[in-house]
Parts: sequence; structure tokens; C-alpha cells
Amino acid sequence: MKKLLPLTVAGFVWLAMVFSGCDNDDDEGPGIVREWHVDIKAVNEVPAPPGRNEEGDASIELLSDNSLKYNLHIHNLSPSDQLTNAHIHTGDAGTSGGILIPFNPSFTGAGTMGIVTGLRQGQIDTLLSRPVYVNVHSQQAPAGIARGQLDKEVVLARDIALTGANEVPPVNTTATGTAILRLTHDKVLYSIVTVNNLESNDTLTVAHIHPGAAGTNGPPLIFLANNINDFGVLKISNPLDDAMYNQLINNPMYVNAHSRRHGPGLVRGQIR
Repeated sequence: MKKLLPLTVAGFVWLAMVFSGCDNDDDEGPGIVREWHVDIKAVNEVPAPPGRNEEGDASIELLSDNSLKYNLHIHNLSPSDQLTNAHIHTGDAGTSGGILIPFNPSFTGAGTMGIVTGLRQGQIDTLLSRPVYVNVHSQQAPAGIARGQLDKEVVLARDIALTGANEVPPVNTTATGTAILRLTHDKVLYSIVTVNNLESNDTLTVAHIHPGAAGTNGPPLIFLANNINDFGVLKISNPLDDAMYNQLINNPMYVNAHSRRHGPGLVRGQIR
């Protein structure tokens, strides 16, 4: 005997055929243990490939037979570029990590789909319980052309050039820098502030996010580096309060790195 019952999957209602009695159905496929539907973007790469705006989507299903189905597609792929590979990597929103599960895909244009079989239990445990991301690679961006976290949603991604000319007033310095910012939906900020070519008679001190549009100065709001040892390494904040989170998402803000000789600011760059 069989009957139709409603089944809700990923927000959609389907009609599932349910068999009762003693009949066996050996044709049923493996069940879905967990599924992910994520946006993948060039700006989410760490660091982001300069001048690229590719984005796309990834659908991934972990199945009960220890296999993984995937369906990836990139939009706006540069016509001079070509996709080469895709993997799931270990790493949080501010980290570029090693390969966890290789897809070894065959691409049709800017998309691919397939299945990886025989996952080890360690791979499955990491996939389900650790920060991981899907990464698509290309000829022009071998480190990654578009990426998306499976454990969290990235709501703000910025790679910001820092220069003395952006300071108010401008600072004459050989130093330049970069601030990599990744903010996730749970209000956690991942940041890396790096400063290069600092004069030999100067020393880095702190770095902050300040409120303020270009040409204006504001007070420190979010600390990114508390001392010289915090520069060039990933810093992960406690969850921001609602006011800080909303300011960072919506308002004019800038990153400022300070030094011993330039206490008000050495190099600066606008977030917005």
C-alpha cells in the first residue's frame, strides 16, 4: 500500500510517496544528512583577487552513504579567464586554509556538478563541526576566484588600501598598508591589518576602525590591533554590539593604523 504525504525540504513542500506494509524498496537512494546553499563571491577570498567581481552560488549535500553532491556556478566570469578546480577548504572567514575535500570537477562553461564518494569519517566530522568554505579556482586566480563559508554567512567583505595621503591632514610616509575585514552574520569581525615599508625610526602601535567620511576624523570605535604584535595576524573579535554592527554595515567608516611618530594616524583607508 502507498500514499502521498507532504514533505518539507529547504522551505519547499514536496509530495513524498510513502509505502506501508511488507513491501521493500531497494531503489531508494541515500538520504540527505545536511545541505548547504551559499553565495560565493570574489570579495570573500582572503585576500580578494584585485579588480574581480565574480559571484555565484553553491549547493552542497552530504549524503548518508558518505558521499557529497555539489552544484556550483559562477556569474560574471571574465571572458579571458577559465575555471580550473573547486574544493572544500578548512578555515574561518578570515583564513585561507588547506583542502579538506577535493571535487576534481569538469567544468561546463562557468558551472559544474558532480559527486564525491567515499568520504572519511574525519572529513565528515570536520565538515559538520568546524569552519569550512567552498572555493572555486581559475587560471587567473589560482588561489581562488570565488568563495563562500559553509559555517557562517559573510555580510561585509572589504580589502582596504591604507596610505598616508588618506590621513587628515595627509602624512608624508613611505609606509603603505592593507586592512582585510570580514564581518559575519553573528556580528563577529575577522581582521588582518598589515603595514609595509615603515621608516626605520618609527614603530607601529595600534589600529582601529573610526567613524567618519573621507576628509573627516572620528574617534576610535573598534580595535583591530592593540600593539605591534597584532599587525599582520588574524584577529577575531567578540560579537559586536548592535550599535557597532549597524555602524560598520551602514555608515561612513575608515581604518587607521597609528605609529609612535604619527600618533593621530600613519596610514588610513575608507571602508565606506
